[in-house]
Amino acid sequence: LKGNAAPCPPNAAGINVASGCFCNAGFSGTINETKVHPYYAGSCSAASCPTNSNGVSVPGGCKCNAGYSGTVIATAASPFYTSTCSTVACPSKSAGVNVP
Repeated sequence: LKGNAAPCPPNAAGINVASGCFCNAGFSGTINETKVHPYYAGSCSAASCPTNSNGVSVPGGCKCNAGYSGTVIATAASPFYTSTCSTVACPSKSAGVNVP
């Protein structure tokens, strides 16, 4: 790109590749500037849903599994999510400690 810096690739943010790109929340990877088209190397991949949750991916949306309660929130730092999915206590007048 003569005189212009290449834009950040999909799932990444920043001014442009020359100024530095970083992966969006919920994505992991690195982007490095190169001198040949597309003027960057690397990529940002969606983080998988954490233990005790399910869904397409962290940025695609994860929900706690049945018997668990909480949320999964995408973050920019490894492991690229915060999860509060924890077991639900058994209801009163039932046996056991947790539902799952």
